[in-house]
Amino acid sequence: MTATPRFRPALTDAEVWPRPLQRPIRVWHGSATSRESVDLAARYGDPLFSANVTHPIEPYAELIRHYRERWETYGHDPARAVVGAGTAGYYAARTSQEAIAAYRPVFEGRLAFQKQLGLEPVFATLEDFVERSSALIGSRQQVIEKVHRYHQEFGHTVLHLHADAGGLTDAQHRASLELFQSDIAPVLRRDIPDPPFDWAPVLGTPEPVAPSADR
Repeated sequence: MTATPRFRPALTDAEVWPRPLQRPIRVWHGSATSRESVDLAARYGDPLFSANVTHPIEPYAELIRHYRERWETYGHDPARAVVGAGTAGYYAARTSQEAIAAYRPVFEGRLAFQKQLGLEPVFATLEDFVERSSALIGSRQQVIEKVHRYHQEFGHTVLHLHADAGGLTDAQHRASLELFQSDIAPVLRRDIPDPPFDWAPVLGTPEPVAPSADR
């Protein structure tokens, strides 16, 4: 690609590697506050990913409802609408008490950083953050129940989970991810399956290109 963008240096014959095998690739449209972004995704029949990490569930649910309405208006099959959703944080432990105790320093650090920037916190306490934000913090069962609660409003089948430690120790982070994989993910995959994305078949590996004799 060759382009002269407005906010970054020019690109000349830029390439992206490795090439995707699936054509066309799944293109996601992000959404946090803009109805225009939601409408654009619906118009092109593309999936919508809700960046639901700042506020409680209601404004994001309203945008997703608007997306589904516009999806049908543009003549797309309602059954083919795909929605993903984010999480404002993740930490699962064997008990809710253990999870809250471990995550409290992380939350307090975020709160202090927001205040340092002069931002008014949306969730002033960890307990409110756990209850009303999209963060998945608690026992195995609490995490599963919260994903289900959000699914009732969003109808999403794709979930973003934080891969970085975000203030947790390496041991806490690893144990939490292992618990998700062993105890939480199998339940969610069973209860909320992600339909296959079948716009086009997966292409085979391209033949290697022989080097030019001029090089």
